[in-house]
Parts: sequence; structure tokens; C-alpha cells
Amino acid sequence: MDKGKRKVVLASRNPDKIRELQELLADSPFTVVGAGEYPGLPEVIEDGTTILGNARRKAMVTAAFTGEIALADDTSFQVRELNDWPDIFAARFSGSGATYASNAQLVLDLMREVPDEARQARFSTACVWLDPQPDTGDGLDEASFPVLGPASRRWVRNPWFGTRPFHPDSSPVPGEWDYWNTLSDRRAAWREYATRMLADKTNYGGHDAEALAEVGRSLLASCPDSPLASGQDEEAANGGGPRMRLPDPELWTAPGPGGVLPDVSPFYPSGLPHDAPGRNLAQPLWLEIDTTGTLVGAVTREPIGGGGFGYDPIFRPTGLEATLAELDPEQKNTLSHRGRALRRMLKAVHRAYGL
Repeated sequence: MDKGKRKVVLASRNPDKIRELQELLADSPFTVVGAGEYPGLPEVIEDGTTILGNARRKAMVTAAFTGEIALADDTSFQVRELNDWPDIFAARFSGSGATYASNAQLVLDLMREVPDEARQARFSTACVWLDPQPDTGDGLDEASFPVLGPASRRWVRNPWFGTRPFHPDSSPVPGEWDYWNTLSDRRAAWREYATRMLADKTNYGGHDAEALAEVGRSLLASCPDSPLASGQDEEAANGGGPRMRLPDPELWTAPGPGGVLPDVSPFYPSGLPHDAPGRNLAQPLWLEIDTTGTLVGAVTREPIGGGGFGYDPIFRPTGLEATLAELDPEQKNTLSHRGRALRRMLKAVHRAYGL
């Protein structure tokens, strides 16, 4: 197989993100498409406590459904004075029906009385490249697909591979989620996260602490494994449609090529359609590469600039007089958190695939 012509599916339906990622990958030797080209691909419920965990969830479902290389990313926006909120909730900080403008305005409202010297913030992006067909006929060994830091390589066991038949449909199996929680202790991770995010240990105290606590409790209540979970139906709360919860992706870390792939689980993760095209394409062992990128700066007092998206109009990178929304796409991609993570990814991919 000509690895330089393989398809990469971006695990996103966000047109801004797809366009930005396509610009960054324009000179790569891979064919890039968006997730929207695969009808029936489930939306992933991003209920991990880290951006890497959420990016892995999206990559695993996309790779499993399509049988193609998946590229997923997730971004956090952390404001020091807001005890690192919005963090992993950056896309829905202002609640149901959140928009770019409403999310940014909520940050500004909470920060209205915060002095200039205490408005530090940072963006972080985690990118995950997941290849469900790494063995092209030459065989795999531990020397296959080498990468160098800051990229990391991981071998992943196909969660839907085994000797038992697949679920006949994507409906949840009784007892499945309790089984996965027992293995990964997800509820404990959410308890720890909720305790940390609601502690409000900021230095200046100029933010609206009462409003921030209310926002935080509301966001945590929307997560099924959070101690504040509301118990509402996740699918109904998100407008219906095919949605999928995926157990902790760490559960399928594999020892590497040549090792025995255990088949000890009584369950496959439910939610993946039985007729997904990747069912007959994905191999037992997958290759994962992950990278991160960070950009530090400060929150402005009002939105400035008409470019970019998300929190770009209220974020001024350290050392610049302009916000991210005032930069042209090439300037932004050169210094942005997502650009840094993706450049590291492309460098790692070129080395891993011998390009």
C-alpha cells in the first residue's frame, strides 16, 4: 500500500476546525476528509476529564467506524483567575446552546473586576493519530513506526476485535457500563476533577466567585460519571441522533507487536453500528501517536478582531499586541496551540511512516 496516499478522517464536524486542520495538513502526503463524509458515524460523548482522553475517544470511534486513519484533537482553555475554567468544557462553557460569542462573553463577565496583572490564560490542544491498519503486509515489530519526543507512541488493541460475535446492534448491554467503571474507576476520576475545579483557589479573587461556582456545578452535572450528575438522558440532552460513550481508552493499551492480545472482556463497547464500514477493515492492533501544544497569554477586556473562532477574540498571546482573532490564518497557525500540536504530529508521522 502507498502509505503516502492513505485517507485521514478528521474526527470533527465543526467546519471551522475542519478548515483550519485542512490548511495545516495541506502539504501533507495524506488525503484528508471530514467526519461528515461518513453518514452514521456516531457523535462521541466527550466525558473524559482530560483533553487527551477526549481526543482518544473521538479517534477510536472514528477509526473503528471508518477503518481509516483518524486524526482527532481536543482543546482546553484555562483561565488562571477562574480556577482553570472553562478547561475541557471550552466548547460548551455557557451551557446548552452555547456559541463562540456566548462562551467568550461569559468569561469576560466573570472576569470584569479582575486586574490586568491577573488575567493570565492558556490554550492547550491534544492531537491523536490512530491507524487501525498499521500492518501493510510487511509485519509489525517493536521497531515499527518510530517517533521522537515530544510525540508519544502507543499500541492499542482493537476494542471490537475478538472471538465472540459482535453485538447485533448498537443498543447498550445491561451491566456493561458498571463493568467498565469497575475496571477504570471513572467515577473516582470525576470526583477528583470536580473537587479540584470547584475549590476556587485563585490568587486575586477579583472574579465573580458565586457565578463561577454556579457555572461549574451546572457543567459537572452534565457529565454522567460526575458526582454532580443530573441523571438526565444524555442523548435527549444533546438533540438526539447516534451518540456513543466509550470507556477509558487506556483500557486497550497493548504491549506491542508480537504480544498476545487478550480477549478477556465479556463486552464490546456498545454504540458502534454493526454495519460500520471499518468492521471488516480494522486490524487487531492499532498504532496511536499523540502530541500536545500550548499557547500562553492573557484575557482581554473585550472581544477584538474578526478572525479565528472560539475564544480567539479575547485572547492575546504573550509578546504580541494582537489577539488571535486579529492574526491572519498563516500567522495564527504558526504560533497557535493547535498549530504547534499538529506540526509536532506531522513531524512524528513523517518519521514513523518513513516519508
